[in-house]
Amino acid sequence: LLCALVPSLGAALPAGSRPAASATPEPRPDAALFIEAQRTEATLRATKARQARPAEWEKVVLAYRRVLARYPRSGYCDNALLAVGNLYREMSQRFRGTHYEQDAVAAYRAVVSEYPSSRLGEEALWDVVQMAQASTERRRLGDAGKAYLDAFPDAPRAREVKALLRRRAPTSPLPSPPPPGLVAVFDLRAWSGDSSTRVVLDLERKVKLSYDRIAGPDRLFVDLLGTRLHPNLKSRSFPVGDGLLEKIRIAQNKDDVVRVVLDFKDVKDHSVFFLEDPTRLVIDVRGTSRPRALIAEKGPSPPAATTSGESDGIDVLSTHRVDGMLATEAGPRGPRRAPIVIASVGPAPRAAGRRKGTPPPPEPPELNRAGSYSLARQLGLGARRIVIDPGHGGHDPGTIGPGGLQEKDLVLDVSLRLEKLVRAELGAEVVMTRSTDAYVPLEERTAIANSKGADLFLSVHGNASRDHRARGIETYFLSFAHAATLKDLQQLVKAITLNSKIDESRDFAASVQEAMVQNVRQQHAVEDRGVHTAPFYVLIGANMPSVLAEIAFVTNPDDEKRLKTRDYRDLIARALLRGVKGYLEALNRTQMRQLTGSGARSTVAEKARGR
Repeated sequence: LLCALVPSLGAALPAGSRPAASATPEPRPDAALFIEAQRTEATLRATKARQARPAEWEKVVLAYRRVLARYPRSGYCDNALLAVGNLYREMSQRFRGTHYEQDAVAAYRAVVSEYPSSRLGEEALWDVVQMAQASTERRRLGDAGKAYLDAFPDAPRAREVKALLRRRAPTSPLPSPPPPGLVAVFDLRAWSGDSSTRVVLDLERKVKLSYDRIAGPDRLFVDLLGTRLHPNLKSRSFPVGDGLLEKIRIAQNKDDVVRVVLDFKDVKDHSVFFLEDPTRLVIDVRGTSRPRALIAEKGPSPPAATTSGESDGIDVLSTHRVDGMLATEAGPRGPRRAPIVIASVGPAPRAAGRRKGTPPPPEPPELNRAGSYSLARQLGLGARRIVIDPGHGGHDPGTIGPGGLQEKDLVLDVSLRLEKLVRAELGAEVVMTRSTDAYVPLEERTAIANSKGADLFLSVHGNASRDHRARGIETYFLSFAHAATLKDLQQLVKAITLNSKIDESRDFAASVQEAMVQNVRQQHAVEDRGVHTAPFYVLIGANMPSVLAEIAFVTNPDDEKRLKTRDYRDLIARALLRGVKGYLEALNRTQMRQLTGSGARSTVAEKARGR
């Protein structure tokens, strides 16, 4: 096993990268980093005491991931991914963790999907087949074997894979294969609240769409042309929830058309668009009513809804409340997550010392930076629920600094500090998209905010540059004004929220940027890189003012050293708090006084997902 997992340093180098026998110049930076990772692995395997601790294995995984993060186009990346898969595979055997097995499969598959010309792709998918063979799930071996044969039908081991599939074939006859060339729709996920619903379909690649809204009852159908439904989406039970959404139906409407039908009540508008890397179709629907405040309370899990045929042949997913959002995961995405029940909350209590019917006159709202009053300012709306979104997480480390600092760890720590400050000083409820080292898909982050009825969305990130001298702070809000080359621009533009949200997001971004620069400059020199617009996927579809803060350049060695200190992280968190507070004060000072007088509570979104 040791020889199989840790080849010699020379043998592991990609073709054309091996040094000659004679003296050679220093290896390229990517080669040096890969060799360093191999040495880290060799050190682990030489010490039995280290092998007994999962954290030591994770250090080796991180060493290989640095190659991927810093040099994503290097010829060593496929080698690094295969090594990550091998490490996680052995960890799953040593420590009996299902998540290690899932991470191994993800790494193996990434060798093929991210580097399709790699000679290691066949070996990676063969490893997936072997792992599936050891599993008791017959479907898993079938999926792994099919993926192998589709990618490498003429490989020497293809005959062995076919034999494995025949031996593990079910007793009942297999369904006839789908017509060739159809794109597989292999997963469905959705989140539903009282005023918004997001449905995400995962598919192999983009396809043509046909969709329309129909009355009696009110519903939206989306046809995916040239597609087939993956077996994992057939005859399955799903945990679902109610809110704006009443039903989800999905079926093979025709031999080459998958149809999704969403049944709603009180729908205002909708948008349908694709996201890339990987390909996802996103369906956003917004309702006419303001969402109720929600508070998590433990309770029995609602029963899962089973699929049942209707007259149109489309499976029906009847709904139950699941933490204010629908969290269906029908595809092969890992273990099910148990939902928790949510109870609605009445109006906030009146501030003490105020006589009924005699509220103080509200202060006039200030003009926004566009010189006009948005609807939010005219109505004097504040923010009682704020979503803080630490970027990346789990298998996605984000940027990795020259000293090994991972962006995912940095922004999680800063966000947790900010959460405490917001609760203590603003009295607002805080929803964290993640509070642990967990991976949350980009489309799920704003879906959490929408389903929770959040008033503000702040995504926290670390910046990166090939120039390690680059430094400074910058803040983004969503706009497509400068994205003329973006794919499917017209579809994505439909996903932008109302103009009020764009104006408010601009002001929110300006307040955060100004506060961060001013706070940090009190102790350190920092460059003000300004406020920018960009079509960040994580901000698309948000129903509230939303910004993305790049708090520092993780790739700058000096900044990285400061970012590792508790004091600097506290400084950044307080700067973000000042930006949020400044924006809210400008939005409505009276509302802010009510906020600071109310009770605070915090909920974490992944608790609702059973994490």
